[in-house]
Amino acid sequence: MKKIIASCLIALTLSACGWQLRGSMELPKNLSQLYISAIDSKGALMTELRQLLKTNRVTLVNSATEAQYSLYILEETKDRRTAGVGGDALSSSYEITRKVDYEIGLKNSEHTTKGTAISVRSFNYNTAAINSATQEEILLDQEMRRDLAQQMLRRLNAVIANPNDQKKSKKTVTGEHGKTAP
Repeated sequence: MKKIIASCLIALTLSACGWQLRGSMELPKNLSQLYISAIDSKGALMTELRQLLKTNRVTLVNSATEAQYSLYILEETKDRRTAGVGGDALSSSYEITRKVDYEIGLKNSEHTTKGTAISVRSFNYNTAAINSATQEEILLDQEMRRDLAQQMLRRLNAVIANPNDQKKSKKTVTGEHGKTAP
């Protein structure tokens, strides 16, 4: 009985302080339908976006005229550069940068909100364990796509909450660990 009460108290405490699972987000109730478009409509980022929207019970429609809001992914880029060199003059760490330029449109409005989502991660590269370094890069890549999808949906959430405050071509850049810079 004491274990049940202790578990309930912990759950109540965590929910009261605003703690939530990483990656979970709550979209507005009035966002029931959304149109999303990208050059690579079958890509990993689009798959991640679809999963997040499905989790939040948002229906994806086939046309921008059917939805109140539209999300257009204009460009997605990935960059990998050497971040460190070891004593043997070989790369010992890499930095991966993923960047997505997107635009949020409102039905029956000429105003659009443009934004850029950026995710940066670094990892150590060990030539003695190439397979594990490759796997780490693949996992980081998946995490970065999830981060980019969440950044875009948070921005969409802000546009929905304050549609009049969004100025045309306003840019937001979000970097590593969710830090935002104007």
